[in-house]
Amino acid sequence: MIDGVVIKPLRQVLDERGKIMHMLRNDDPDFEAFGEIYFSIIYPGAIKGWHLHSKMTLNYAVPEGSIKLVLYDDRVGSQTRDELMEIFT
Repeated sequence: MIDGVVIKPLRQVLDERGKIMHMLRNDDPDFEAFGEIYFSIIYPGAIKGWHLHSKMTLNYAVPEGSIKLVLYDDRVGSQTRDELMEIFT
């Protein structure tokens, strides 16, 4: 597990009509500030990736389908430097 990565399941409220899923609320302990929200559609079999960020907070939600999220720790001085983390969600 890469130091600083937090995996939090979406809270789901189910009833006979369907469900709602809570991604993030401003009173959640992990909420920092509002920046932007965007949606990404990835075609079956397509690969998007390898973005380098020196510091970034990202909140991913996958409401339909599944993704493989791959993280690599390249931070100098990090306890988990050079570790690779694969998350299937």
